Amino acid sequence: MRLTEDARDLFLPAACASCRSAPAAGGGLCADCTADLLALRPLLATPAVRTAPPVVAGGPYTGALAEALNEYKERARRELAPALGSLLGRALAVVAAEVPNAVLVPVPPTRAARRARGFDHVAHACAGLGDLRPVLRARPRPDSVGLTPQQRAAHARASLHAVPRRLATLAALRRPAILVDDIVTTGATFDAAAAILRGAGIGVPAAIAVAAA
Repeated sequence: MRLTEDARDLFLPAACASCRSAPAAGGGLCADCTADLLALRPLLATPAVRTAPPVVAGGPYTGALAEALNEYKERARRELAPALGSLLGRALAVVAAEVPNAVLVPVPPTRAARRARGFDHVAHACAGLGDLRPVLRARPRPDSVGLTPQQRAAHARASLHAVPRRLATLAALRRPAILVDDIVTTGATFDAAAAILRGAGIGVPAAIAVAAA
């Protein structure tokens, strides 16, 4: 039960968000799992959706990174944000030289997901990495697990929309945008988000993610 887990966490040191066998340090991970994340190097993802922007991820969605990311999203362990944000920062460094003066546009959670977690997990992880412009919003949509690439693309297009005033303000800046998300799978979400921005005349030359599935 969640109530039991919450009560336990009040009196016992939190376990590492990745291995769950060693006590966590201040960043939510034990020393070994922290070292595993530090050893990761950015990789170029290959989205199945060909019209999606090129994506650089902080690492593969396996091992310590997958476990930490799941804990961050599903149990709202906000203390993991700096570790995951550092992976985003490394991915951003790969594309920043090619995309000068870019703003960061996070892919938004649905309202229900944000309410359940208590915060916007993507925006929280990339805070401090650059000029953050949360111009997108997400309508309710079904879980993408088990969906075909075509179904993912359709749901992504139907879900995402922009806040008109924020989109207009961003377009007026005439700066390129780098999309940011937690996980890239088929690239359908990045493709749908890029289409909205490009429709307003905003260039989207690249995207970054914490992990690539």
